[in-house]
Amino acid sequence: MNKLKLIIGFSIAILFSSCSEDTEPIIQTVNGFKYKDTFFSVDKAFIKDFNIIDNEPSKIAIVLSNVDPSRTTPKWGGVNYFYFAFEASNVIEGTITPVPEYSIRENADFDNFSILAGNTILRHNDPRVSNIAVSSLININSISIDEIDLDFEFTRPDGEIITGSYKGTFE
Repeated sequence: MNKLKLIIGFSIAILFSSCSEDTEPIIQTVNGFKYKDTFFSVDKAFIKDFNIIDNEPSKIAIVLSNVDPSRTTPKWGGVNYFYFAFEASNVIEGTITPVPEYSIRENADFDNFSILAGNTILRHNDPRVSNIAVSSLININSISIDEIDLDFEFTRPDGEIITGSYKGTFE
């Protein structure tokens, strides 16, 4: 009986010692962006080439969001959004720096193909200088007919760095 109590005591001690209160939460690091130690998921990607007539350079926009822009019903709040645009003939592997047009928002609204309100983290033409990046970099690691792999880093004037990535299909 004493051996049984001893075995049970050791088992309980091992069980409690294996439980730790200071375990770190798992932070997703793919298909989203990190701002102020918070991860914002963007699991949908869209590419829009504004020149569909010929192969002349034009604006190409890439949007990463957690909302499908072809949805017909509005979504109020909770929309994460990263938009950037650059001049090119097509999207190819390489680095874009500085990024000429960009907007990063969280907790925004979506209505009728438009992103509204929310918290603007960065925007290239924001009247508040504190929301204009002092440095910006996008690496397009690979692109195929329907998949893209990219990562990005933007630095705000206050020194806060926004990093993110996306690897998956696009429309």
